[in-house]
Amino acid sequence: MSTVCSGHRAVLACLVIGTFAISLSNVIIGHLAYNLSSLYQPEEFNRGLSTFERITNLDGEIIYDGEYISHILDGELPFPVNNNLKRLKFRPGSLPLSSAQSLQKCYINSTRYGNQIPDKTVMLASVSDTHKLIYRNIPKSSSSTARHAMKDFFDGNDRRVKHDELELAVHQLDYALISFVRDPLNRFYSSFDESFFRLGPWMGSGPIVADKPRVKKWYFENKYKVEKYPYLYEGLPTIGHFRKVYCPPDELSISPLACNDVPSIENGTLAHRFERFVRDYDGREPFDVHMNLQVSNLVWGVTGNPLPITKLYNATEADKGWLDIAHEKGVHIPDGQLTHGRRITRRFNVSKVSDATKRKICRLMALDYCCLNFELPEVCRTADDDEAVFCALDKIPKREGDKIDIFDELVIQQW
Repeated sequence: MSTVCSGHRAVLACLVIGTFAISLSNVIIGHLAYNLSSLYQPEEFNRGLSTFERITNLDGEIIYDGEYISHILDGELPFPVNNNLKRLKFRPGSLPLSSAQSLQKCYINSTRYGNQIPDKTVMLASVSDTHKLIYRNIPKSSSSTARHAMKDFFDGNDRRVKHDELELAVHQLDYALISFVRDPLNRFYSSFDESFFRLGPWMGSGPIVADKPRVKKWYFENKYKVEKYPYLYEGLPTIGHFRKVYCPPDELSISPLACNDVPSIENGTLAHRFERFVRDYDGREPFDVHMNLQVSNLVWGVTGNPLPITKLYNATEADKGWLDIAHEKGVHIPDGQLTHGRRITRRFNVSKVSDATKRKICRLMALDYCCLNFELPEVCRTADDDEAVFCALDKIPKREGDKIDIFDELVIQQW
């Protein structure tokens, strides 16, 4: 030993100090190693309830397992303290929650999406006081069938409902608030197809509006919304020109209505215009209500808070959904009497739409995919990182009505 530790007592003191220093070093090194390993190393990690998978992409970002996210939302697990951005990334459709449950955790910025929220202070709904049932309409999500069912089988009628009235009906008077939702990509096709028809120049004059002055008036009040996309109706000044693009000549010679029941013969002319529109569209200002996000119909416009939805049914199985509702309410629907929707063949040829356009649509519809917990279609799941759609579990200031609290609230949003 060195002269510093010479002498009996000095040697003993040096041994004690050395032992303490080694122990302290081990603690510090172990602590650093644990933190580094928890941040970068394992593909699986434990948070006390179960083992959850996480994947690190090429940029080093962590994509969290949906079950792990759901436990945080339920308060069963804490939000990771080492996440300085207050955001956790996860995949659409990965939460072990129903669409209605996921919606209740959703937040839509009513300023950013204000053009998509149709009613600011009231909600248009079909209400059955007899069966304590309220249906919230979402265009192009089996809405025609739903309104028919509410009117003919559940004694429902359309009315505008205020926020307080709806909360009272659902939380205290035992009303059920329902709606129907569908895959956002397929709905976007139908929404565009319907909106394209509704805002065509044939709505300004011609046989379709000859006896519909209100429809004609609406067209002139809203046609400015499509004027930023002048290529949409090039060479299609009348409904006759439009029908010749997609309707087989033999069917068209019989009756224009026959075109609605046969496959489109569109050769890509309309699909090309659709693709160009998708490239130019930012999702902020839909030119027709049918193109609004589904979630924008399921929140209050003033706050962006979700409606107290009881259940969301799949619009692709609308008949089954209404039969289930009828069974719960003790209502009999005769066989073959339910379907009433406007089942019109899509006019543009979806098979001509490129994968790049489909992925752009998925990005435009990201809030629907995240808030309604829809799994992405295959073409969007396999996108590169810069085109991929992800959801975020965010911390935002908690809102109570118009007031903002200092405490954080966990919400689902698009990444």
